Parts: sequence; C-alpha cells; structure tokens
Amino acid sequence: MKRVIAISNHGQMIGGGERSFLDLLIHLRRTWEILSVVPQNGELATGLRDRGIDTRIIPLSPLRPRYAFKALLSLVGFTRLFTKYCPALVYANGSRAAFYGGIVGRLLRLPVVWHCRIADRDPLLDNILCVLTSCIIANSNATAARFKRGFHNKIRTVYNGIDLQWLTDPSVEKPDFIRSDWKVMLVVARASRDKRHDLILSSFEQAAKQHPDIHLVCLGQKDSLDPLWWDFLQNRTQNSELRERVHWIGQVEDVRPWYKGAHMLLLASENESFGRVAVEAMACGVPVVAARSGGVPEIVRDQIDGILVRAGSANEVYDAVLRLLRDESLRNRLSESGRKRAEEFSLQRHVHQMMEVFEETSSYYARHVSQ
Repeated sequence: MKRVIAISNHGQMIGGGERSFLDLLIHLRRTWEILSVVPQNGELATGLRDRGIDTRIIPLSPLRPRYAFKALLSLVGFTRLFTKYCPALVYANGSRAAFYGGIVGRLLRLPVVWHCRIADRDPLLDNILCVLTSCIIANSNATAARFKRGFHNKIRTVYNGIDLQWLTDPSVEKPDFIRSDWKVMLVVARASRDKRHDLILSSFEQAAKQHPDIHLVCLGQKDSLDPLWWDFLQNRTQNSELRERVHWIGQVEDVRPWYKGAHMLLLASENESFGRVAVEAMACGVPVVAARSGGVPEIVRDQIDGILVRAGSANEVYDAVLRLLRDESLRNRLSESGRKRAEEFSLQRHVHQMMEVFEETSSYYARHVSQ
C-alpha cells in the first residue's frame, strides 16, 4: 500500500475545502496509507483523528519575512517527517501547505500535488508554487484559468465531491424554527464581503414588500478577519422595517434540515471558485439563484438547474426571486433537473478522480526518478 502525507492549510473546519479534505482522506485510506498534517489542533484535526487517521501538528507560518525563523523550523519539521515516513506522494491542500510541502518535496525528490481551490491569482506565489509542485488540482475550470499557459500541462480539473447519500437522508426534517407558512430564501455562507449579503438583503427587501410570507434565513459564521462587515450587516438588518423576517442563525452543525425548509437558495458571491452550497441545494431539490461568476456556471446551467444572474445586480436577483415565487412549474422543473445534475458531483466520483491523479503522479515520478 502506497503512503501519502496530506497537509492542510488549516486545523479548523474553515469551509468547504476542509470538508472536502476530510471526506477525501476518509475514503482514500482504503487504498493508501495516510499521514495527515495540520498546523494546529481544531475541529479538522479532531475529525481526522476520530476517524482513525494518524494526524500530526506542524505549524505553517505566514509567508512573510518577519516569520522567517518560524518558517525555517516548520521546514525542518517537515523534512524530518518526510524522511521518516517515506511517502510516495505529498498532497497539499492549500497554498501554504504547497509552499512548505513543495520545498521539502523538492529537496527529497518527492512528488507534490497542490490542490488549489481559489480562483484569485497570487502574483507573488503562483509561479513559485507551480515550479515546486508536480501536479496542480483545480476545483473548477475557473480556478484553472488562474495559472499562466506555460503551466497548464500540470493542471487537472477535479470538481469537489458531495456525500449525496448523507445529504439527502429522507429521515431529516426541517427545523421547528421554520414555520410551515413561510417561504424561505436561504443563504449558506460565511458573512464575508465577497459573499454579498448586502445585495441579498436589498433583493429580499424588494420582494418581501410584495410577498408577506417570505423570510430570509442566513446560515454561517461571521468573518473573524472582518468583524466590521458583520456589524454593518446587523445594523442594516435592525434598521430595516422588515427586520422581523430576517433571521441570522449563525453557524450550524447540520445544514440538511435548513435545506428541507428552504424555498430557494441565494448565492450572490462574485468569485465563487466552485460553489459547494449550490450542489448541496440542488441535491436537496432546492432551486438555486446564483451569480454568473467563478466556477458556478460550471455547476448550475442557467434556466435548466437554476437561474444565473449578473454578478453584483440586486435587481436581477430580485427578478429571479419573483419568478420562483410566482411560477410553481418553473420551481418544480429546476428542482427535478437540479437533483439529477447534483449526481455529477458525487463524493464517489471525486474520490475516484483524485485517486487517478495520485496514481498517475506517483507512478510517473517513480519512473522519472529511477532513470
């Protein structure tokens, strides 16, 4: 059985990338021997250990000059671990993980696969990481477009996978919080500026004046790096005459009941690299209204699985919301098509494609090094 060292940028469950990392390793351990490395203890580290995956802690210092000494200590720690464990492959989930893993992998002549989940370019790091790593997995074609053409031979697009069986468990019921006479506009997103909750609030206020039965329900924690944005959203809500119909639920452990109670999902992010929540909603039969940007159009086919709108346009979101509220046949058609479309983003398919990349990269590198 081949060995892989899997490095995560975070020890906490920050978002969909960490959930995908955990899901992948759980299934990968059937065919690979896994050692995971996280920068600190947290929810992700606990989840890995609870599932029997050997997990070590090595800090990933910020890539800034004043952290040079700490970065050196991290490199020494990785060198010792790689030398002792002798992996056939290093899997780096994130840019800092790819930086540290890539340097040590180069020194020890080990193949390094960087899983890139962000479509925004990093002018300082991109070229360095492309040289350090053997293969780059992009979670969408939008993310793959981040890189210069000269590195395209290293890139493989593998969409994130969703555990559809868990997500669509028929025994799950909607939360008691949602009343049966509500029509819920659901948002599942961290309260960051790029998620555009402000735009969604504007769209809701327009639609709610015409439809007294609709409520806006927002799931997700505030962005710890931008607390002022959370304060702005809360003040905006409190100052609205419709504030009694806007519900900030915060972080939830299980999103499934909330999808059960939703009339539609709104995703207004202007550069969503993949769009995990869109797949989740479609799998649950919830119609999606999403911004036509990033990797979302690769998931949601406009007027087939959902409605795509111009990024940054509150009016187009409002128009789409009204269509779904007034046209039941449209809702039913999008719901049915969305369920089928979500099957193309199953966790099983994702794991299979990831294993193919791992096997291809490790086998090629073994032949190349042996020559």
